[in-house]
Amino acid sequence: MAWRSEYQTGTVPAMLEQRALEHPDAVAYCFPEWGQRHTWRDIWKEVRPLACGLRRLGVRKGHKVALLMTGRMEMIVAMYAAACLGAILVPLNAYSRKEELAVYLEESSPSVLLLGAEGHKQQYPAMTRELAEELQARHGSLPDWLPGAERIFVVGGGSDGDRCGFRSYRELATSVGTKEEEDALFREASQQTAARDPLVLLFTSGTLGKPKGVLRTTASFLAPSAKEPGRGRLATLTAKASSWIMTRFNMLNLLPLYHMGGFATILTTMTSAPVATVMLSRYNPMQALEVIEKERCRVLVGTPYMLQGVIGAPERSRYDLSSLIGVAFTSAAVNPVIIRRVTDELKLRFFLVSYGSSEAGAVASGTCLMGGGIVLPLLYRMLKHTRLLGGLIPYDKFMSEKYSLAGKVDRSIEIRIEDPVTGLALPRGEQGEILIRGHRVMRYIRDEAERPCHQHDGWYRSGDLGTIDEQNQLTIAGRMHRIISRGGEKISPVEIENAILRIRDVEDVMVLGIPDELYGEQICACVVPKPGAKLSAERLRVELAPYLSAFKLPKETIFLSQLPMSGTGKVSVAEMKQLVLQELGSLRRHA
Repeated sequence: MAWRSEYQTGTVPAMLEQRALEHPDAVAYCFPEWGQRHTWRDIWKEVRPLACGLRRLGVRKGHKVALLMTGRMEMIVAMYAAACLGAILVPLNAYSRKEELAVYLEESSPSVLLLGAEGHKQQYPAMTRELAEELQARHGSLPDWLPGAERIFVVGGGSDGDRCGFRSYRELATSVGTKEEEDALFREASQQTAARDPLVLLFTSGTLGKPKGVLRTTASFLAPSAKEPGRGRLATLTAKASSWIMTRFNMLNLLPLYHMGGFATILTTMTSAPVATVMLSRYNPMQALEVIEKERCRVLVGTPYMLQGVIGAPERSRYDLSSLIGVAFTSAAVNPVIIRRVTDELKLRFFLVSYGSSEAGAVASGTCLMGGGIVLPLLYRMLKHTRLLGGLIPYDKFMSEKYSLAGKVDRSIEIRIEDPVTGLALPRGEQGEILIRGHRVMRYIRDEAERPCHQHDGWYRSGDLGTIDEQNQLTIAGRMHRIISRGGEKISPVEIENAILRIRDVEDVMVLGIPDELYGEQICACVVPKPGAKLSAERLRVELAPYLSAFKLPKETIFLSQLPMSGTGKVSVAEMKQLVLQELGSLRRHA
């Protein structure tokens, strides 16, 4: 007889309970740095009393619970506990400074704030206390959007002084009633949640320096249910077998939990495939190498920039990475040069690509199996029903692309390629702005009036340039705001970056447009050489000449030790532009 949950289908309590019943002893999440390793039974056991603590504090469906901390098990448990109540999660960027924290809190107005003791060389309780005192002095009282001290809790922190007078997380998770009373309180609240209720408020990465809040539902992370005829018993057996196999795998997720990709990854293990997810408190390439070796991780998940950081880490050769069989490039477009470099360096047998955003959710994905054998193709067939893996795409197809192949568009998503100037739909194969429509597209809590990204008919303007072919495969050509306009010529920085990355001694690169009196904009290449390499601007121009038209060759070249990374694992465009203008100004002053 099929198991039936007392909670509504597609909700966090229903999915957590199912995982705890089907795979009670399988590891769900692991933070080696803190010595934390929880099974699905452990997660379900800790979520309920914490949810009851939040409920007694007055948290109700639709209230917001904000979290400011680096990665650790308490963050996952707290997010699931709040979600079981129908509360909206607000995971905040762990790199946030005091002024940024004020913006996030004012935008979200949380009922409760959960803090880590410290992270990224910051004392979160002290920073929050300082913000409260400044606001009190300035306005004579605390604003409604900042929770009072009785509603701010700190994870860790040995003493009351370390917590700056805020309450301990342990208080929140301590049961005060009988088990029967706690169970009844939890059940009453959790049975009211629905899959279409708001689940999380995610702030966009803000690579341009302007984060925006996007409210996403639980349903927006799930694939639409579709029953395949004629596969009843066989489908059930296949699902059980593949689920069992997945519990024998583990993956290292490099993405932070306040990131769309990081948050979606932990949800995926609860909804699609119960793979043990290993995480770091923060992204650190050397620590990632240690964890891969220690935990014998099979799959590595991160942005292209993060994965390049891992393979380019000093003394990488000291670590045994032979357990790795695949990587998942996520949250940013990845070009053929980087794919080849990562897969060759790590001797991988498969890789995954994906395309999506905080606003649009998961849009497209693709899987590439490399090497011979029948094990991986068989495993792929077994796991296809989970919708975890995108459509199969040959390796040669990825390598032949001029730009970044993002995979096959999900069957539940509509894509339209539009001329950015005329607004007319373009035929397949022609490049234009990518517009997206589907159940995963969510709106900003505040949209821009001057150029709204969301259309009245449901289409979302991604701001990305791309093409779609007859096989429904999506290719990303770059961001529209990064297009360089040089003397009337529209130049894609991605094309130039891909050409520069082919040069043997280049580790990483970013190409930007810089102001120019004559042409409007000129091309500037910011290049990170490989350790010990001797690169010059003249050598770059000589080696690029066979591949790029003369007007596409960089006018300026700046050499850097690394590109500035945002808290979400992407290159920060705003910081990069500021750095370039400062560097060029300094060079001209001393010329």
